[in-house]
Amino acid sequence: MNDNSTRCRKHGVRLYNVLFPAWMFYLFPSWLWLVILPANFAIDSLVLCLAMRRLGITEQREIWRKSIIRIWGVGFLSDFAGALLTLGFMLIIDAFHLSWDVYLFPGTTLLAIPGVVLSGALIYLLDRRYAFVKCLSDERHIHELSLALAFFTAPYAMLIPLYG
Repeated sequence: MNDNSTRCRKHGVRLYNVLFPAWMFYLFPSWLWLVILPANFAIDSLVLCLAMRRLGITEQREIWRKSIIRIWGVGFLSDFAGALLTLGFMLIIDAFHLSWDVYLFPGTTLLAIPGVVLSGALIYLLDRRYAFVKCLSDERHIHELSLALAFFTAPYAMLIPLYG
């Protein structure tokens, strides 16, 4: 054992920044994106199809075909914005050297709530504005589908704390 590891053990220093919270996967590309991308596509498709079925929309296949890529892209943009907001909060806390360990519960969860809310709001607003432009004209259906996508596809995984 070297002198550094002995000193860290004596003073109780831990490397909390070795493990990133789950939302960091949105900020840094990795092999996990090979799982995240198709999983998000499947979840977006499922939510859209179930919401259309519940609303009694008849041209489901055509609406799905014309809107799913936009919905998927909006979801990633919104999740990325929420992750950036959460990262910003963490950097502010770190800059002020607050004695709050943001990597452990409830720190990560409390800091992630605004990011999840921002992501959900952006999903609603952007889906409402861009996703259904070419395939739906009924404002009520656009509102209901956008609301379902925002509520059920918001990045709730950002609320899960990881322990260092």
